[in-house]
Amino acid sequence: MLSVASSGPACIECLIVDSCGVDTSEIVKRLQQQQCCIQQCSFDQTSERLEHTDIDLIFLHTCFTDTNALSELHYLRQQYPHIPVILFDQELNAERIDESMLWRASDYISTARLTDDVLQRVLRYNLKVRQYDSEIERLNQQDPLTGMINRQQFYKELSERLKLLRKGEPSKHFALISIDLDGFRRFNNINGYSAGDIVVKEMSKRLSELAPGLISRQGNDEFIMLLEAPVDASLTHQTTQLCIQLLHRLTDPYNYNDLEVILPCSIGAALAPQHSCEPDTLINQATQARVKAKETSSCSYIIFDNKNSLSNDSHVAIESDLINAIRRNEFELFYQPRIDILSGKIIGAEGLIRWRHPEKGLIYPDLFIPTAERTGLIVPIGYWVIQQAGEDIQRLQASGLEIKRLSINLSFRQFQDSYLCRTIQRLIEKYAIDTSILEFELTESALFNNELHVREGIEELHKLGINFSLDDFGTGYSSFSLLQKLPISSLKIDRSFVSGIHNNNPDDREIVKALIRLALSLNKEIIAEGVETAQQLSFLASFGCHQAQGYLYSKPVPFAEFKDLLQHGYQLTTESAVNL
Repeated sequence: MLSVASSGPACIECLIVDSCGVDTSEIVKRLQQQQCCIQQCSFDQTSERLEHTDIDLIFLHTCFTDTNALSELHYLRQQYPHIPVILFDQELNAERIDESMLWRASDYISTARLTDDVLQRVLRYNLKVRQYDSEIERLNQQDPLTGMINRQQFYKELSERLKLLRKGEPSKHFALISIDLDGFRRFNNINGYSAGDIVVKEMSKRLSELAPGLISRQGNDEFIMLLEAPVDASLTHQTTQLCIQLLHRLTDPYNYNDLEVILPCSIGAALAPQHSCEPDTLINQATQARVKAKETSSCSYIIFDNKNSLSNDSHVAIESDLINAIRRNEFELFYQPRIDILSGKIIGAEGLIRWRHPEKGLIYPDLFIPTAERTGLIVPIGYWVIQQAGEDIQRLQASGLEIKRLSINLSFRQFQDSYLCRTIQRLIEKYAIDTSILEFELTESALFNNELHVREGIEELHKLGINFSLDDFGTGYSSFSLLQKLPISSLKIDRSFVSGIHNNNPDDREIVKALIRLALSLNKEIIAEGVETAQQLSFLASFGCHQAQGYLYSKPVPFAEFKDLLQHGYQLTTESAVNL
């Protein structure tokens, strides 16, 4: 029999992932007959295996089919998108196949009915898919103008280099150097973007000649590079020397249309592990140093100094914990009541995610959501939030309690998931979620950052009966024509404006009044966030604001406490609030 491998590589590297202890001998035997090299591990060991071995195909067995277990599949597809993941089990019914394919399984195998023909078809198809995906990935890793790696790939490789530092096993230390040209925007505006592209390409060439290591174009004229040095070498000295060389080389004239143009540059550097071992923090520190250099004098460099920085360098490395948090159901939804200002009654709530970490305790979203956004884990986390909100709606209704709205946040990153609408529809059907109560909150930046793509997603979800509110209203992005076209029922005044009412800030007071009038003219509900004083509440009520939420009423509380508030008829009228 002609093997699959005869027309391809000498050995197809396959990783069999199973945490349930199933008998894999049959599939191993058949794969070996097709000249496949087999490795086996549990799910928790996959990252380590994939770091050290170039795997062609992953064969995955999961123990369950609920949202948490399928996060294993989603994680593999998210972290290793170029490696096909083939689900296998003794028996696979249609429902499980559909759900697995929805969560991006590349293929599936029922081992009870496995034949050589079927296996050959699976191998040929998925190896070809991998070939195409690898080529697409290569193109996606490059900056199209300079041919350098783009910032996403740079971030990935930087994270890999810093891993040993975070584990306390340093063999090298690093300097992250951020560079841009002074006056480049003005040059672009005068000469046009084609002229700017010529300068950027020449700049990238000079950088590569001076430091042929890890370099990336971050955008426009901004570049970032990584300097590696042995642990016994003076990193500060080497960084200083490189910065001086960069200043001299980059200030050489650039030729454009027979003209010689001199563009000074500014450079900032941050050191690892001296300043941080976290990629986000290190990039931020180098950027801060560069901005400070630009403010100090033209054509200069600065090495970051913790003493002169207000940045928070206590960022915790949590990426590796997040996938386990999903699998172990460590997340929890807290609810902050939404109040009808005139009656003082609770008419809804906003669901806010919290992470009950087994060692670190309660972690608030600002400490883990950015990591979830960056890694793509926000997608399964977002699905968990929708599922949990639906279950909590059911529990309230079963207790005879009613609310008008239960809102949860939907991030811009989730709209980049092409399976978003279909997955949400399946969750609605599976958990019988009442979509007339469910409301998704969007930020202005998410709504207008990729207008057409997000708009299409909103309209498709609205067909399912889901309501939408616009968070942080008034912070600067809103397109009034788009607000009229999209099915957005509520606008939320940003807490920064509400706090200005308490401080008697005349600008914030006028902004709040204008936002309320605008919402009323557009026939939208208007909700004020961050209401903390009776003075703020009285002001909002006097100009017709419909609803409020904030510490004046209640902080975000666990579901049991929120349910207790509803059961006891919690009320706070405008008049009683003024008398507090």
